Amino acid sequence: MTITGVQGNIVRSGREPGIVCHEVLYGSSQTLGTHGHASAFIAFAMDGRYRESASGLELDCLPRSIVFHPAAEEHAIAVGEVPLRCFVMELDAIEIRRRYDAAPPATLLKIDGGPMAAVLTNLYGELRYADACTSLAIQGLTLQLLAGLSRTDCRDGERVREPWVDRVTEILRDQFRSHLTLEEIAGEVGASPARVSAVFRRVYHRSIAEEQRRLRVEFARERLRDRDASLADIALEAGFSDQPHFSRAFKEVTGTTPARYRDGR
Repeated sequence: MTITGVQGNIVRSGREPGIVCHEVLYGSSQTLGTHGHASAFIAFAMDGRYRESASGLELDCLPRSIVFHPAAEEHAIAVGEVPLRCFVMELDAIEIRRRYDAAPPATLLKIDGGPMAAVLTNLYGELRYADACTSLAIQGLTLQLLAGLSRTDCRDGERVREPWVDRVTEILRDQFRSHLTLEEIAGEVGASPARVSAVFRRVYHRSIAEEQRRLRVEFARERLRDRDASLADIALEAGFSDQPHFSRAFKEVTGTTPARYRDGR
């Protein structure tokens, strides 16, 4: 993947700690190949339209459409038949957390119009008509924007549903006894490791490792029905490195040890 800065014709820019704003023009029918950005990235379409490909989705963006990308997320753009004008923000998550105790969302979002479009319109106005209060205004509006985007990220009805989420669960169910790495899973579904981790936790309210551990324990619970099978053998069959590791994980999930669970049946 290519990591780029802002592409297109930058008309004007402004910078605050952790925040960079641009007004950007793109030519009619211009295309930007698959790329990512080092920082979290917000694009707010003001004039024109474009189609964006991201995470296996095709997003049609019109004036007042907002697209948020986490850092390094792959996407590609095809501008429509008329020139495109966007207000673009680059957000340094580390600096924003340090200075403002805030954080960008973890997942791809697309919003059409609404309150967040109004906030971005005000941000663009501060960029274009800067005065002595602009610095404070941009920082305050950015925090308002992040709060609104985070609320959107928590509502299923407004969230972009990644088509590969169910594939991650299939991989875990099929290979829970194997030594899986996040990089391998991400490569299988075609998303970045950070994105796979964040989206999985958001959807299932547990980490990928916790889900793999849960599946191993569920397998072991069924195997404990066989009283002739030793705990050490069941541990290895379930994918645990040894019996103590198995016992600790089993107790974390079920609240009891494998031996006590078997005795209580």
